[in-house]
Amino acid sequence: MAINERTVMRLQWKMHKLMWNLSGGRLGRKVNGMPVVEVVAIGHKSGQPRQILIFSIDDGGVPAIVGTNAGKDVDPAWAKNLRSNPQARARWDGVWQDISAVELEGDDHERVWQLAVDTFPGYGEYRTRLTRPVPIFRLEPAR
Repeated sequence: MAINERTVMRLQWKMHKLMWNLSGGRLGRKVNGMPVVEVVAIGHKSGQPRQILIFSIDDGGVPAIVGTNAGKDVDPAWAKNLRSNPQARARWDGVWQDISAVELEGDDHERVWQLAVDTFPGYGEYRTRLTRPVPIFRLEPAR
């Protein structure tokens, strides 16, 4: 029985999340050289806090997160959550911040997309599988 790429990835992220949570976010700040950010957003259906750990792209000192959903042709749940309520909390480099998630469009989207592909070429391969646009959110400090 072959295990597909998505199943392996989900298992790896579950193990990473366990290590992250047990260490209070001190362990696992990078995976394969890529920074990881924790986002706690409000679920668009449930209204309950939803935690994700996700690779981030440094966009001038502010993290941006990319919704390829590992090549699945549906937006990740976290993108729907942030669209519904962009006010959230995020932790990177061990520090929690209140953030406002701004979905990028146009030139900003293309610029950060290129940063993402330059950082992790797998993003480009995921995009070839998709018929939907890939959402990108910049996690700006709340004002």
